[in-house]
Amino acid sequence: MAVGLPWFFLCLFALHGALGYSKTSLEEKIENLEKKLELMYDIVTEITLENVDLKTRLKAVEDLVIDGKHCGNRQREPLRESGNSNAAQLTFPHRTNSSNNQRNKIIDERKITESDIKNNISLERKRIVPPTSTPSGVIAFHAYISKDSSGPLGAHHILQFDVVPLNRGNGYNVFDGIFIVPATGTYIFTWSIMSDAHGSVDTQLMKNADIIGTRCADSTTSTVWDFATGTVVTDVNQGDHVYVRLGLDSVGKVRSVVCSRTTFSGWLLS
Repeated sequence: MAVGLPWFFLCLFALHGALGYSKTSLEEKIENLEKKLELMYDIVTEITLENVDLKTRLKAVEDLVIDGKHCGNRQREPLRESGNSNAAQLTFPHRTNSSNNQRNKIIDERKITESDIKNNISLERKRIVPPTSTPSGVIAFHAYISKDSSGPLGAHHILQFDVVPLNRGNGYNVFDGIFIVPATGTYIFTWSIMSDAHGSVDTQLMKNADIIGTRCADSTTSTVWDFATGTVVTDVNQGDHVYVRLGLDSVGKVRSVVCSRTTFSGWLLS
């Protein structure tokens, strides 16, 4: 009996220690689960806020697209009234400053941070609106591409001549490569292009949707660059768009180097 009693207390002590250890382990697991739950809650909260922000941005873009469609419908009204099939020659209504300010105020209230989207859409709208006044004095521009294209360009790609040493009358737009005619008259347009070795660049001079000139630099069978220049004399109306685009996919790069630039120029004959 004296020997069995100490063993009894020893077993009881061991059992108590084992139960205590299990309790401590369980508490640690619960604590870890609580931490993970808090972390998941923070993640869900962040995702929810981002989702709300994205929905707000999407709604703003949808409003801008709807606004643009309404603008397009207003622009087509003169076409239906006059019966003229040449939409490029029409004079479109000019957007008022008050409507622009109201639209910008709505965007600001929604805290849209994608300013590039707004600016690009605004730029697209402004391009289709002809000048409201005729500039006086000389109208002439000259622009060239500052460096070679990064690779072949696709058909109907509008060449963007990004360096503009001369832009009298402010008709040329450096952001898209389009010359918007400031005043009706007879103009001279000239452009020069250069193809890569074993390459070709087929270009078209465009007036609105009409091809008014073509020129091709072709060195597909040569190890040297080819250079070509085109010149067109044409009558254009105020608000017409004149630009240079590719007629076909280019073979190789569109070259433009210091000793031989790819250029686009035009001027009004007095």
